[in-house]
Amino acid sequence: MPFYSKLKISSSTKEASKIKKKRIASRLQILKDELQKHFAASNANLNSTKSVKIATWNLRDFGSGKYKGRGYESLYYIAEIISHFDIVALQEIKGDLKEFNALRRILGPDWSYVATDVTGGAVGNGERMVFLYNRRVVQFNDVVGELTLEEGGKIRAAFGERIKLDQTMQVKLAPNSPSLSGTYKASLKSSRTGKKLAADLEIPLPVGSSLELPDGASIVIKKNTPVLSNARGKATVDIPTTISGDKYRLRFPENSFDDSLRQFARTPFLISFQAGWLKLNLCTVHIYYGSADDDKKLEQRRSEIEQLTAALASKAKNEFKYDDKAFLGVLGDFNIIGKGHPTMDALESNDFVIPDKLKSIPGSNVARDKAYDQIAFWKPKRIAGYARLDIQAANIFDFYKYVFTKDDEAIHRAEKSKGLKTTSKYTTWRTYKMSDHLPMWIELRTDFSKEYLEKIKEVDLP
Repeated sequence: MPFYSKLKISSSTKEASKIKKKRIASRLQILKDELQKHFAASNANLNSTKSVKIATWNLRDFGSGKYKGRGYESLYYIAEIISHFDIVALQEIKGDLKEFNALRRILGPDWSYVATDVTGGAVGNGERMVFLYNRRVVQFNDVVGELTLEEGGKIRAAFGERIKLDQTMQVKLAPNSPSLSGTYKASLKSSRTGKKLAADLEIPLPVGSSLELPDGASIVIKKNTPVLSNARGKATVDIPTTISGDKYRLRFPENSFDDSLRQFARTPFLISFQAGWLKLNLCTVHIYYGSADDDKKLEQRRSEIEQLTAALASKAKNEFKYDDKAFLGVLGDFNIIGKGHPTMDALESNDFVIPDKLKSIPGSNVARDKAYDQIAFWKPKRIAGYARLDIQAANIFDFYKYVFTKDDEAIHRAEKSKGLKTTSKYTTWRTYKMSDHLPMWIELRTDFSKEYLEKIKEVDLP
């Protein structure tokens, strides 16, 4: 249960602070009541010892300090929501864990966590992913890992394969081709010195243009290509003056290419839990976003989801040879556009299935029009010994109906709440106090004692 020590009112508490603390206490009580009503309306079990509630929640830039970070009011509301679940996968936890540790202290000693390191690079955005879990309900099985892609299965970056053009590598335009100088449609940003490109500007080359190769470039004849051999360790090959074909490759010197074949933007994080009779291997993700308006970046997003399910399915097939009593689920922020979109199709590939109770939800963002967050399971109908994936309930919880509501804007402006300037848009500000995502959750049955006893009864006697 969460602890709300900062709400204590003493004789020295100022009147304005008393009013605020009473308001927060009232909202916390409303949250408690409404969460119970929400679960009841979703046909979930209340206070059950025979099921586990699992949630995924992207907490926008948690720990970044934007809009002066989250004060105790925000942290109390977030803690109250989290405390109603048993396992919570969190995304967008920033490198500085001060804010997260404050949240964990509010949740109390029953809660523990496992976190990834910070993901480097621009697309990683300095984020961690975290599993929070209630130790009174869930056992951490001491198995964690990060999912990486094998050679040949990596994700192709949105820009494709780019060669760096330096002093030793040059493009020559086709003879008599017009100049490429001119005005093109482009994405721009402002700087102190003027305008800059905000995204790559691509200009098609005229047919017949050529690339002058740098020193150190090589022709590669692929492994297993048939050759003549007249001496031990020697191969005789016939190379034409115009070289092309599947058996050839062109090797460039080191550092000639941009990083076009990639691992995940943020490495998926796997962990093994036991809840009652149910063993779960869960993987949390935050898929590359890029742009919803750029077809190439959207394709990279789709490709990342598809490669994720392929890699997880391969892992499941291998590991379940040794442990067929476990189930595999993936949950998090997939940045899926919506139903019927290729990004959704990519998640539901390689034998992964989104439960119908979640597919009926229109969206998990505040506007409820994007299917960013999802929970899916690999071969969910399989029976693992006596256990099975028995979904009791699923839904999303819209906390903005009860805290940081649109009607609360006047209150927060009067209180001069942290980071809320006169020029700040309230509906944006509040997403940095709570989030721009709503928590998505699913409840699974964990008591399979009846099935176990039935199997014992079925054993043939000699």
